[in-house]
Amino acid sequence: MTLLAGRYRLGARIARGGMAVVHHADDHVLRRPVALKLLDEHDARDQMRRTAVRREALSAARLAHPNIVRLLDYSDAEPFLVMELVTGGTLNTRLKDHGALPWPAAARLCADIAAALASAHDHGLVHHDVKPGNVMLSPTGAKLTDFGMARAPGETTEDSDGYVWGTPAYLAPEQLRGQPTGHACDVYALGLVFRACLTGGPPWPGTTVEQVLTARACTPVPELPGPGGLPPPLVELYRACTAREPYDRPSAHHAAALFAAVAAGAPGYGASTGRIAGRAARNRASSTAGSRSSRTGR
Repeated sequence: MTLLAGRYRLGARIARGGMAVVHHADDHVLRRPVALKLLDEHDARDQMRRTAVRREALSAARLAHPNIVRLLDYSDAEPFLVMELVTGGTLNTRLKDHGALPWPAAARLCADIAAALASAHDHGLVHHDVKPGNVMLSPTGAKLTDFGMARAPGETTEDSDGYVWGTPAYLAPEQLRGQPTGHACDVYALGLVFRACLTGGPPWPGTTVEQVLTARACTPVPELPGPGGLPPPLVELYRACTAREPYDRPSAHHAAALFAAVAAGAPGYGASTGRIAGRAARNRASSTAGSRSSRTGR
């Protein structure tokens, strides 16, 4: 029986991504089941891919939050990541198999995702690839995974060839333009994930990058379905999260609090526009001040 790193026995494949395969595995040292993310044979020889796995490990190692899939181990030799095993599958699979969620469930789930993003943002990371396929479902709530594209604020996911990495249907406008990004790009994707929960599908149709980009050009921001009893504060929050300008979007902390409060039926959120607008105004003022400071410094 072959063990990776002398301790992990590979089991069935759980999922496959662009360059890696996730397996169920058994940790023979601590005698527990884990998830093991391993580069496929071809990509394991690519130094850029290996560097990406290391970057994901370094990013994930900085985070400890109940709504983020925990990194347990990393090997630079193969290379591979060992993570906690989340058995509920992805949100993407849930939506494909069973369709849209009721709005309270969607709000609770997005509160979890927003809380995970708030923690990552507090640790100086922008996830850059928030989508249903990177949200795991567990008995205790949703868990965000795959920090392979995480960067510090002010960086970009555009490579030297001009290719923007990410999932076109969930990228913020500034990501599509290849501009430096901040926490707000994750909040934009969060809004689109909320819409996906309510519709059961992606925000724009298309099976190719070109088709999705064409659809986005025709409909810059898709409306929520409904009304269907959706509380007005959630409609307002969605519109704020998907605002075109980053400084018009709320923080992940604010989004988490509002999603959770509305899902729980908490009073005092019936007139949320002022709260969101106030946050956006502060973001805009901060952004303007930063720009002025930068120009003055030069």
